[in-house]
Formats: sequence, structure tokens, C-alpha cells
Amino acid sequence: MSLVPVRAAIYLRVSLDSSGDGLAVERQLEDCTRIAEARGWSVCEIYTEKPISAFDKNRARPAYDRMVEDYRAGRFNALITWDLDRLTRQPRQLEDWIDAAESNGLRLVTANGEADLQTDGGRMYARIKAAVARAEMERKGARQSRAHKQRAEKGIPPRGIRAVGYTARGELVPEEAEVVREVFHAFANGTSLRALAAALSGAKPAVRQVGSYQVKDLPTNVRPLPSRNGRPWHVSTVRHILRNPRYAGWSMLGGEILRDKTGAPVRGQWEPVVSDGVWMEVQRRLDDPARITNRAGTERRHLGTGLYICGLCGDARLPRVKVNLKGYLCKGHLSRSRRQVDAFVLEYIRLRLAQADLAQLLTDSDDDRATELAQAEQAQRDRIDRARADYKAELIDGDLYKEIREEAEAEAARLEAERLAITAGTTASAILSAPSPVDAFDMADLAAKRAVIDLLCEVWLWPSPRGRQQFDPTTVEIRPK
Repeated sequence: MSLVPVRAAIYLRVSLDSSGDGLAVERQLEDCTRIAEARGWSVCEIYTEKPISAFDKNRARPAYDRMVEDYRAGRFNALITWDLDRLTRQPRQLEDWIDAAESNGLRLVTANGEADLQTDGGRMYARIKAAVARAEMERKGARQSRAHKQRAEKGIPPRGIRAVGYTARGELVPEEAEVVREVFHAFANGTSLRALAAALSGAKPAVRQVGSYQVKDLPTNVRPLPSRNGRPWHVSTVRHILRNPRYAGWSMLGGEILRDKTGAPVRGQWEPVVSDGVWMEVQRRLDDPARITNRAGTERRHLGTGLYICGLCGDARLPRVKVNLKGYLCKGHLSRSRRQVDAFVLEYIRLRLAQADLAQLLTDSDDDRATELAQAEQAQRDRIDRARADYKAELIDGDLYKEIREEAEAEAARLEAERLAITAGTTASAILSAPSPVDAFDMADLAAKRAVIDLLCEVWLWPSPRGRQQFDPTTVEIRPK
């Protein structure tokens, strides 16, 4: 009787458990090779998997999938693994290997000697162990979910991959945090995600001359920051940072801001990078349908596009400047030299920034109004609590409780949005509070310059007198705010 030679494959998988317990690849390979030698089997292939969980059926395991295909192609007829947990924790996958052992004579053994699928006892043990392993992983997942929720409710920094600007323990990394702050302020003032990704990657901005001044085109003046993988920054990564409420000091769970029983956001036990207002301002811009549907990009390439106002149209904004024309256009009304108008506006802003009363723009804040709004917002939260207590005491019915709750929640949301808008900080305020606002303005990128102009004044353009070649400053009306 001829004997079929046994061609064995060895499957190794690095454990996700940092405790080790002899599960290192070298130890697994040593034990599995010893089995092959003891049984006289020739090892034809060794499959080594990276630390990928065998519990999640939706996660691809490249080495495992290649091993399955090789078995179907008849490249081996015996399989050695250190333990069944190394091979699979999916009962359905285990049944496939049991079928292969029963129908095709596959020899499958483990290094601990507890499972031999060629015996009924081994198959029974394998099924029991797979079921127990899966149940334990499900319990472990539930415990971890509960632990994550408990940490979030207490405002403790989440575990896992650290956020840019923070250590794994939630402490600020000053250099990174300052760059993240620059990213938030730049985007709030009109810089595009594409420009931010380019700036973080170290791309140099183009500089063009406007009169006697230089204006930086994209990318923005956000400082470069090496990415984790060493590759250039991607737009999606920048968007993920801007969406993260952790940078405003809010605790989060499942990607959402966690709220307490009163509906108020839970504050984290870490120092925020940006203010509530800046974060909310960024979210409003990210959610803006006009920005989302504009595939050509939302960054402004000219100082006054969408900012200067046509005097003949009233409050209608000028259309975007066409690339092949060197002027601001309002169809049927005016056509003005972009270089001359921009130089005039920049000179006015520089003079305004040099005035001594500039600090009043920062000190005359709406702190009192913000406090009033916060108190009114809390009053609405208290109203909901009182209605909930009345409902439990059967003093009001469910319909009335629902009506009060919905009305109070809507009013609280409106008050919160108004309060955050008042306290919003911008790149413009950073320029105004700089030791030399003029120098800070000159060094700023186009988006920041536009933000300062929009903060300080309105620029109204009027038609230039016919036949006059020289620039007439009276046709550019600047209305201080």
C-alpha cells in the first residue's frame, strides 16, 4: 500500500496580548517545527500573521486567507498551529477545518496537544474551546466598552492612539498643540483643507506683489508638522482633526460629544487647544453646503473676492474675479483694477492697525452678554429637569412633558449657538493682539488678511469716472465697523 507523503503547513500569529506567555513567533515556530519533525512531516510553507485579531470576522487576515487558498489548491495536507486561538476564534471557520479533516483527511494538530481533528474527542474539544473563546471575547468587548464609557463620563482622556498635540496621558505637547491651534484658526478664517494639508506637509506658499505689499497665496502660513507615517498630510486627516471635539476640551464617545443628564457637554480633564467658539465656528464651516458641494475648492485667491461690495448693488457681493481679467467685476456696474484697489485697502488696514486704540477691539468684549446667555441656557436645562420630576410625580402627563422638553431643548440649543458665536476667537484677534499688529498682518496669509479686513471695515466700490486713467481713492469707500 502506497503512503501519501505529508506536506505540512505551519500557521503563526503574533498575539495581541502584550503579556507574551510564550506566544512570540519564535516560540510558536519552535514548538510547531518540533511536532513536524517528531511525526516525520515535511514543512512546505510557514504562514506568519501580523497582530490581527482572529475574533473579528470582518477583518482581513492576509496570511490566513492565503493559507486557505493554498489548501484548496492542494499544496499541503497537514496543518500545525500553536493553539486553536492562533488559528481562529470563529466557530464557523473552525467547522470548515473540521470538514476538511473528516472529508479530505486533513491532519490538523496544535502544539499544546489538546486538539487533533482526526479524533472525535479532539473535534469535540475544539468546538467547545472555540465557543468558549468567542464568548470570552464578547464579554471582554462589553467590559472594554463600559470602561471607555466610564472614562468618558468622568472626562478622563481616552486610551489608544494619541491625538496630535497631546501625549497618550492627555498632556499637551506644546509644539504640536500650537500647530493644531493654527490649523483651527486658519480654517475658521477661510483657508481650505487642501491648503492646510499642503502647509502641514511643508509646501512653500507662492507670493505675489500687490502694490508695495506682498500677499501669500496658498498654502497658508501654518507651520509644517511631520505626520505619524512620515508621508504628506492628507485632506481627510486634517478634516478628522478639525472634527475632533477633544481639542475644545469636550469628552467624547463614539465620535460624538458626550452629554450629562442635563444635556450639557461633559468637560474633559485636559487642557483644550482651542476655545468652544473656534471649534463651533469650524464645525459650521465644515457643514456649510456651499463648501461641501464646491469641487473646485473654497479658498479665495484674491483679497476682495466675495468681500468687497458693489456700491450700485447695495448689499450684493461682487462675483468671483475671473482668471483672465485683472479686475473686480460687477456685471453692468463696474470694473476696477484689482491691484490698485487692493493696495489702497491694505494701506488703510495697516494704518488702522498702527493706531493706539486698537486694543479696545479686544477689551470691549461681550463677556456680560455671554454670561447672560449661559445663565438663560442653564435655565432651560433646569426647566427640563423640573418637567421630568413633575412627570415622574404624575403631576403632568407624557404629552405635556414632551412638549416642554422639546421646546426647552430647542431654546437651549439656540442660546448655546449664540453664546459660542460671541466667544469665538479667530486668527484676526490673534493678529490684533500681537506685539506688532502691522508686522503680524504683513506676515499673515491671504485668509488671515481677509479676516482682519472683514473685522475692521466694509469696502464699497464705486465706478471710476470715465476717461480718468489715474486711480481715484474716492471711488473706494471704506466704512469702519
